[in-house]
Amino acid sequence: MEEKTISCPVCRSTTPCHADYDRLLSFYRCPVCGMYQLGAYWQERSHFDLNHLAAFLVHNAYDASNNFEQRYYTTASKEVCEELQKEGRGNPVHMDSETVEAWYPKSFAEKIDQILLYLHKQAPHIGQTVQFAPQKLYSVLFIDRYDLENGQQVNREDEAIENEARYIISCLIQQGLIADGGKLPFAAAQKFRITPRGYARIDEIQRYTANGKNVLVAMQFGDETTPLREAIRLGIHNAGYLAVFIDEVQHNDFITPELLKYIRDSKFVVVDLTHKNNGAYFEEGYAMGVGKPVIQLCQEETKLHFDIAQKNTIMWKIIDDIPSLLCNRIQATID
Repeated sequence: MEEKTISCPVCRSTTPCHADYDRLLSFYRCPVCGMYQLGAYWQERSHFDLNHLAAFLVHNAYDASNNFEQRYYTTASKEVCEELQKEGRGNPVHMDSETVEAWYPKSFAEKIDQILLYLHKQAPHIGQTVQFAPQKLYSVLFIDRYDLENGQQVNREDEAIENEARYIISCLIQQGLIADGGKLPFAAAQKFRITPRGYARIDEIQRYTANGKNVLVAMQFGDETTPLREAIRLGIHNAGYLAVFIDEVQHNDFITPELLKYIRDSKFVVVDLTHKNNGAYFEEGYAMGVGKPVIQLCQEETKLHFDIAQKNTIMWKIIDDIPSLLCNRIQATID
């Protein structure tokens, strides 16, 4: 693969780029966005909002120092991801605009919470100071680098970007969530420290919302249940969340610990019991045991086990009914 140095297509930082001409893929090691891969026609096919993608890549970056896993995001299809993994090119994780938009905060308050969680992740020790160069800081703070003009995403003025970043920082300080770690020119690295009030807010976020967007789906997997899977995925997406199916997750652990981790990290769990899958019963029981809300689905006329037969269940007649039924239930009971 040919290597060259270019401007990152997402954050505009200088980054090495490896071109794979056989698959029309480009692999980036951006100092801001981390490791990611884009196809030659990623903008036309994926319709990414670059402002949202920049924040997504920073807030969800995989550890680049973990040479064993070498996970990275890619717009390549899931089939190509499997091929790349077999060829020893790390563990690519498929992403698309739906993945990014389901994760992206829908309100200012949600952005503040995500910023706090990120600062906490970067500063694991109490009272530790963290610092970011401007381009990294813009992504951390959800600052828009682009405006939409005539259907095209065009660069904003540097001064406007910096002013927006200063405003977000002042909001965090005024709310008592962070302390300014030092008055430096904005072109230099900005320093921050989480305050006691900030730590209290972080504890509240982690206790009540977990990762906020992920929803573990328990069901029977197989070619015959693919339409059911996609209907459930759509219903969760329409409600503003991201469906997690354990057979789609790239990992190097045994399946059960990884599965239980995703249940613990989910805001709630969706279970379809149409096929009376023992694994789905187990996952629902574990979710209830750790205090996660569970939304239960089942096709009409399926006889449920007596232990959960009394639970309020979405009884669907045809698969096409699931997206609206599930979305409505999530909005009524979770949001």
